[in-house]
Amino acid sequence: MKAIMRLSWAITAITALLFVNSCKKDNNDPFSDNLYLLSAERAATFTQDNVETLMNTAKVMYPEISQITGDVASGVEVYRVTYNTTFKGESVIASGLIVIPDVIGDYPVLSFQNGTNTLYSEAPSVNPFSTLYQMLECVSSMGYIVVIPDYIGFGSSESIFHPYLHKESTVTAVLDLLRAAGEFDEDIAKNITFLDEYYLLGYSQGGWATLSLLEAIDNSDQDEFNVAACACGAGPYDIDYFNTYILGLTEYPMPSFLGYIAKAYDDHDLFTNTLTDLFKQPYASNIETYFDGLHSTGQINDHLTTVIADLFTSDYITGFASSAAYQSIRDAMAENSIDAWDTSVPLLFVHGDADTYVPKVISDNMVSAMTSASSTSGSNLEYVTLAGKDHSGAIVPACIESLKFFKAIKE
Repeated sequence: MKAIMRLSWAITAITALLFVNSCKKDNNDPFSDNLYLLSAERAATFTQDNVETLMNTAKVMYPEISQITGDVASGVEVYRVTYNTTFKGESVIASGLIVIPDVIGDYPVLSFQNGTNTLYSEAPSVNPFSTLYQMLECVSSMGYIVVIPDYIGFGSSESIFHPYLHKESTVTAVLDLLRAAGEFDEDIAKNITFLDEYYLLGYSQGGWATLSLLEAIDNSDQDEFNVAACACGAGPYDIDYFNTYILGLTEYPMPSFLGYIAKAYDDHDLFTNTLTDLFKQPYASNIETYFDGLHSTGQINDHLTTVIADLFTSDYITGFASSAAYQSIRDAMAENSIDAWDTSVPLLFVHGDADTYVPKVISDNMVSAMTSASSTSGSNLEYVTLAGKDHSGAIVPACIESLKFFKAIKE
């Protein structure tokens, strides 16, 4: 992420070229008959020249972007939307972005699930001009409707603590945004047709969310979404294994990830333990305090420690795997992990081999398990290792690999 942020000075200058407009509504509410889509407001318009300039600027940092710049064929329009979904059985108004090409046509839908975020101000619908989101919005110019959910806990639903790595609520929020997108072309984008052809993409938390989404669609008894291809980058697919792996280390550089899981599972009663059963003080209290939507993962890290023996209680370190005292934690992590299944959808996994935040072995294990579960011995699976890339450095290259994968499927 640090590498992406180094582009911000250039992108900020280019942002001045964007035209920010509100979407004009008819006297009659166009959303009144919708089941999902509640509102849509145009946040920005990128001309094709804007898109090409952004891409050329980004190539300075990421030369591999040149592999996809030739696919730019239009400008794009970015909309903030709100929609109906549910969380723990209750109705919730969630939010996100829908991005459409500015050229009349029929387009497939690309759903992007973003990675770990702790800041309200960095939700996609709140900050659509962030460097990463602008780059993703530009992907719409390559012939996609791009849909980016905020997730529960951000944007219009920020009064709820984000249920980090909670599978059911994540999948529900994304699926309901896709359903809202199906109403968008009737209300707003009347010259654009949304095809029943879906491409799923995500990285880190988003990689896990994307594979969870495909699992839910594949195993549904309803033929609602036709997934053409799916690409998952560096996701913690097996949360139980991830936790066990980290507890076996001497140090771990992103303790905020661990605190985020525990805080979310504790807040939403996914296990019966308290934070002090897992974490030593002052770290248990700091986790309660600093996951407030106003501190970044880096700032939260500053209030934790990278030393595993100092961060966690000795009882938890030695007893997590087998002690009855931590059974509810093991159950919660297992329930929100992804079990391999037989899918016919073309599926790409990407991971950097220098990743110390989410170890590459988690992708290795997932690819192996999916291959074993496949009725075609994994002939529809691809696995790309990004040499020398750590977790942050692999974000853009993983997205480039995914878009190349999607293009091959489309063609």
